[in-house]
Amino acid sequence: MSVDDFTSKAYDYVICGGGTAGLVVAARLTEDPNVTVGVIEAGGNGLNDLLIDGPNLFLQLYGKPQYDWDFKTVPQEGTVGRTHGWARGKVLGGSSAINFNMFSMASRQDLDNWAELGNKGWGFDDMMPYYRKFETYHPCGEGLADKVNDKYLDSALRGTSGPIKICFPGEESTWVQDVWPKTILNAGYKPSKDPRSGSAIGGFNQLNTVDPKLKRRSYAAREYYEPNAKRSNLSLLTNALVSKIQLEKTDGDAKATGVQFIVDGQTHTVKANREVIVCGGSINSPQMLELSGIGQAAVLQKAGVEVVVENAGIGENLNDHTATTLVLGVKDEYPTAEALVRNPEIMQQAMEAYIQHQAGPFAAPPTATGFASLTKVQSEFPDAEQHIQSLVTAYAKEYPDADPAGRNQLLARQLLDPKEAVCQIVALPTGANMTNAYHPSKIFLSEEDGMWCTIAACSTRSLSRGYVHINSSDPSVHPTIDPAYLKHPLDVDMMARSILHTLSFAEIEPLKSVLRRDDAGNILAAKSSGTKLPTTLEEAKDYVSRNTVTEYHPVGTCAMLPREKGGAVSDEMRVYGTSNVRVIDASIFPTHVQGNIVSLVYALAEKGADLIKGKAAVNVTNGVNGH
Repeated sequence: MSVDDFTSKAYDYVICGGGTAGLVVAARLTEDPNVTVGVIEAGGNGLNDLLIDGPNLFLQLYGKPQYDWDFKTVPQEGTVGRTHGWARGKVLGGSSAINFNMFSMASRQDLDNWAELGNKGWGFDDMMPYYRKFETYHPCGEGLADKVNDKYLDSALRGTSGPIKICFPGEESTWVQDVWPKTILNAGYKPSKDPRSGSAIGGFNQLNTVDPKLKRRSYAAREYYEPNAKRSNLSLLTNALVSKIQLEKTDGDAKATGVQFIVDGQTHTVKANREVIVCGGSINSPQMLELSGIGQAAVLQKAGVEVVVENAGIGENLNDHTATTLVLGVKDEYPTAEALVRNPEIMQQAMEAYIQHQAGPFAAPPTATGFASLTKVQSEFPDAEQHIQSLVTAYAKEYPDADPAGRNQLLARQLLDPKEAVCQIVALPTGANMTNAYHPSKIFLSEEDGMWCTIAACSTRSLSRGYVHINSSDPSVHPTIDPAYLKHPLDVDMMARSILHTLSFAEIEPLKSVLRRDDAGNILAAKSSGTKLPTTLEEAKDYVSRNTVTEYHPVGTCAMLPREKGGAVSDEMRVYGTSNVRVIDASIFPTHVQGNIVSLVYALAEKGADLIKGKAAVNVTNGVNGH
């Protein structure tokens, strides 16, 4: 749609951000033909782009301006001063267009935490219908179930008619997907239950957001926007950067009347008759609100923005999952990504296999994962509760204003629960180099000779929290991002114990026989780690600081909490101090959840659409119109 056509109309709802959540909300609101919706997206339309559709081509998107915001953090003291690159989707569909396609599930306690913190209607049982509503689960075909080990899933807990397709890679699975579940069972883990049961302890191949028939990425633009693109009440403008929400200050809360945006250097305005819905994700949503004059007065004034609504929660509470990697040599008969990259002929064959037949290594994204409780990470830990509590208490004394909602006590309690995960473990058939943290596209390959695999211990619910704030009134200037990686001593402690546990799998079959060893029988580890493999807790803490990067799951910067607890939005997703501005995306997570977050973003967007419609209950039998 042209700018002139887009601005020639007024809309009931203007959605700022055509990403994972924004397109869900747009599709659901426009099911009512009497409701008009305008969506403003900063990126372009990538539908039918090979690099997006190819399930295992996502690393080719990172750092490219037509797909990626390519954000950078400030230097992180907790990771030996490194600046981290954050790939975030700047394309229709947002980060659902560029993520790893891995599909996890929040635990029961993760979501019950949200309700306990004061968010009515956001507990695990409240959200389960929305998980089923957005998905269609495709079980393995005959003969494939044993190969990828899908027997732990309970089809009764899964959606059957939603827009997003989820499945296993099937015939395209790699040696990692065969070796990993067997190794976990031999390590003494019990067979896993479906994570939808509320707990995910164990190791397995998890689902992917991939259409199994077409072998292409199943994401928000493909499944929520494309079938409904011709609706007369849905308008989309791409390559348009939101510069501010227009606010009318009244005696009570401020009212949004429209949205200002920039296209080709020119500023335009579109009117919103009912609501403005901010769906920019954990970086862009607080940025848009602050540019509009909603936020902390000191931050806004420093950036040269007039204060319209004081809201201290905007941009605070940034929380991310970290990934600490072990990069281990594997025998040549177990091919990894290095085999593709070092041989242009093989790379070309792999691309042709996907383009012509939707087959080969680019058709199958990673799936091998696991979730370990503290009792699994360290079976003998008699003073665990006292130890954890002492670290939480000491931090609270040093930073007395850091946790007004009391979240750290909730999270500390959760770490002690044997049904809850202290870490997620991810196994990838590629090497890695953490010194390339600044450039995400260069992390997952090893420059060293031979084949390599990466096994990462990833945090599930970090206590370290940072911020995202504007530093300029210019919307094209990226905000300042400080995730405060490993600032809380409990995060360092838990990740150190987790990496020692993860390393123990190297001595368990069948993984043990896959790995290369030196003449003395020691595992070959990549030199890029900058230190030897750890054997003690102190060595592991040092190793964590040198080998940790983002897992690309930032949340929390418009936290859904009571205002007196530091919240930015209410449990109806409405921005405090406004009458008709909502935020619907991962920035509202009040606390983090385990695993890959895209599933919860879809679920909360479905719930958000129902809240806007004023619906009390969800109907899980209907997909989006057009399916």
